[in-house]
Amino acid sequence: MFRFSFLSLIYLLSNYSPQYLCLQENYYWRQYTGDVPKDAVVGGQDINHKNIYIGQAYVQNEGLIVAQIFPKIREVYAPINGIKKIQNHIKILCGPYENFYWASANSSKLHLQLIGQHAVIGGHEDGHGVINIGRISYEGETKIGKINSFRTETAAFFFNKNQKEAFVNSYEILLYRENSYDIDARSKTVAASK
Repeated sequence: MFRFSFLSLIYLLSNYSPQYLCLQENYYWRQYTGDVPKDAVVGGQDINHKNIYIGQAYVQNEGLIVAQIFPKIREVYAPINGIKKIQNHIKILCGPYENFYWASANSSKLHLQLIGQHAVIGGHEDGHGVINIGRISYEGETKIGKINSFRTETAAFFFNKNQKEAFVNSYEILLYRENSYDIDARSKTVAASK
């Protein structure tokens, strides 16, 4: 019995991508309950210069959708086929903040801009594909939303604009820098390179 279970575990780990195991490199999605974890990734600031965070919400029959999280507020508004208010099944992006960075992007050239880059997966739209995490500066604050990267040459950024779904074609996309290390055999130190 133990042998069968062990072999099954090895099979699962070798045949499924990290996305299905909820382990994505050195970052992950943690259940959001209203309290912001210490390792949560800051997405920008609101109009009052308070941090906002990157969320992921399950929208029934739609998918896992990127949403903006405000600390202490247990609901998010997901931009998909309008704006959906979600109060359950919300996660917050966590990981080593220094490895995340934002890059300018354009909807018609996103697929070319991402060559050789590690775009952070923000979720998926049922029946369509993977979405990435984007942001814009809008009316003095940051807006976090989804990038429909499954649409090769029309990968627009969708966000909540006053309780209405809006989109733009120029935005920033969240990327992740892998840690790599330079080891000098003459030294007793290891230097991180970026």
